[in-house]
Amino acid sequence: MKRYKKYIVLATILMAVVKQGQAQTVPVGMPFFEEALRRAQLMGKLDSNVSFNIRPVDAVKALHISQPFGKDSLLFPTDNTNYFKWANLNFLKNQVQISLLPVYTHTQYNQHHPYGWNDGIRIPNKGFQQYVSAGVYLKAGPLEVQFRPEMVTADNKDFQNPPYRTIQIDNPDRMGTLPYRYQGMGQSFVKLNLGPMTVGYSNENVWWGPGYQNAIILSNNAPGFKHFTINTNKPIVSRYGSFEMQILGGKLESSGFWPYATSDNSGNWPPIAADIVAKPNDPTYHSYFTGMIASFQPKVLPGLFLGITRIVQLSGEPKGFGNYFKYLYVDPQKEIFGSTVSEPGTVNRNQIISFFGRYLFQKSNAELYFEVGREDWWWDWEDLITDPTYSSAWLAGFKKVYILPGKDRWLEINTEMTNIQAPMSNLPRSYGSSFYMSGVNSHGWTHKGQVLGAGIGPGSNIVNFGFNYGKGFETYGVHFEKVMYNEDMFYTKIKYLQLSESNPLKLDFSKHYVDYGILLNHQAQYGKFIVGYNFHILRTYNFQWNYDPFGAAGPFRFPGLNAWSFNAQVYTILRF
Repeated sequence: MKRYKKYIVLATILMAVVKQGQAQTVPVGMPFFEEALRRAQLMGKLDSNVSFNIRPVDAVKALHISQPFGKDSLLFPTDNTNYFKWANLNFLKNQVQISLLPVYTHTQYNQHHPYGWNDGIRIPNKGFQQYVSAGVYLKAGPLEVQFRPEMVTADNKDFQNPPYRTIQIDNPDRMGTLPYRYQGMGQSFVKLNLGPMTVGYSNENVWWGPGYQNAIILSNNAPGFKHFTINTNKPIVSRYGSFEMQILGGKLESSGFWPYATSDNSGNWPPIAADIVAKPNDPTYHSYFTGMIASFQPKVLPGLFLGITRIVQLSGEPKGFGNYFKYLYVDPQKEIFGSTVSEPGTVNRNQIISFFGRYLFQKSNAELYFEVGREDWWWDWEDLITDPTYSSAWLAGFKKVYILPGKDRWLEINTEMTNIQAPMSNLPRSYGSSFYMSGVNSHGWTHKGQVLGAGIGPGSNIVNFGFNYGKGFETYGVHFEKVMYNEDMFYTKIKYLQLSESNPLKLDFSKHYVDYGILLNHQAQYGKFIVGYNFHILRTYNFQWNYDPFGAAGPFRFPGLNAWSFNAQVYTILRF
C-alpha cells in the first residue's frame, strides 16, 4: 500500500482542482447534435466568442452546456425525456463521474454506385452498410477518458470500375472486392485539462475550418487517426480579442490496397481498369504529420473569425517524439525548406496550408464563411506574387436561421460550394496534378484510403443548397446537390476521350462525370431514441466518364452511360 500512496495522494489533488461537470464532446459528424450547437449560436443562445473552426468543441468549457446529449433547458427547451440515473454516476463528492455515451447506429443503402462522404470509417460502398458506436466516459478532476469504439460492415458489391486510376494517391474507388468489415478505437481519447489548455492522445476525428459540407485540410471523411494534441478547450479572451488553437502530431495509415491497376490494356470497350486487390505487404504507416490551426476574433470586429492552418507530412516513422513538431516551425519557402529529397539537408515531406474566415451576423442569426487552401508551397515570395492561385482549392458558404413563433421552432437556409479542381495555372507547372495528390510516398493526403479533407476527392467540385425546418428534436429538410467528379483526371488522363493525340487538351467535353441529387430528410424523437431518415434520388450522367456501349451514335457523339439511383440512410441515437 505504501508503494501506491504517493499516486493516491496525487490523484486526490488532481480531482480537487476543478469542480465536477459533464465535459463530453459531441463527435464530429454526430447527426443533429453537433449542428445543434452551432445553430444555437446563430440563434443567440450560446457564447459568440466560439469560432466553431476547431471541432469537436468542448461543450462544457467553451459553450457552458452541461448536457450536450441530454436535458438542457437552453439547448433543448422542449426535451421532456426521463433519463436513467444510473447512466451518469458521481463519486467522491461529485469529483469523479462515469457516464454511458449514446449508442449511435447508421444504416446506408446505395443502389447504383457509392455515394457519400464525411462518414469516418464507412467506405465507398454499393449496397448496404451498417455502422455502430457506443462507449463510456470517465472524468476525474482535470483528467478525461473516453472509450468510444466504432464498427462498420459493408456489402461492397460490384459496380463498373473506372477507365483509369492514378497511383499518385492512396484513394481507391472501392476497398477490394469482398464484403468489408472494420472495427477500431473510433472517437476515443485520454486528455488532461490545464485551465484553458488541453493535452492528450486521441483517435477522434478532427475538423478544421468553417465548412459544413467539406473542409480543405481536416474533416471526418477519413477514419479517425492516432494523434497527440495540444489545444485550447475554450476561447482565450484578451483585451485584443479571443483566440483558439490546436497542434496535432499523428500517423497516417495505408488502405492496404495501394498501388492498384491504373488502366485497361485489353482494348475492350468501354475501357475498364482491373479490380482493386489487397496488398498485404503494403506498410501500415505511410507517413506521419504535424499540423496547427489558429483562429482569432479581433475585439474591434466582433463576430469576425480569421485563421490559418498548416500541416507538414513526412515520410516513414518519426525517430522521436520531437519529430512530430520539428518541421512545423521551419520556414515554409521551398528555397529554404528544400524542394526535393535529393537536395542536401532536405527531407521527404510535403506541406499544405489554408486561410479561412467566418463572420457571425449575431443580430441577423446568420453566418458567412470561406476557406482557401494551397497544396504546394511557393518557392519564394516572387513565385507567390506572380502565381497565387497555383495548386489552390476553396470553399464558401452561407447559413441563415429564422426563429419562428412557438417554442424551439426555426427555419434554416444554407448553401455551400467547394472547388477542388486544379486551376489553369497548374497545367504548365505540374501537368495533371491535383489537390491532395502531392503527399509523400505517393499516398497523398489520405488515411486508410480516404482523403483527410474534402470527401469529394481530388479534382472534384460540389454545390449544395437546402432548407431545414425544426421543432425540438423533429426536423424536416430538402437539399439539392451537384457533384462533378475529378475534372483534373477528365482533362488530362483519360486517353479515349482525347480526340487528337497531338493535342491532349482537345477532348469530348460532353463526358463529364456528374451527379445531380435531391435529398429529403426527416428526424423524430421516440422516447429516448432519436431516429432520422434520409432519402436521396440521384441522376448520374456519364458514369465513370463512360459512353453507353449500346447507344446509337448521335450527330455529335455517343450517348453517355447515364443512370437513376436511389440511396437511403436511417440512423438512430439512443440516449441514456
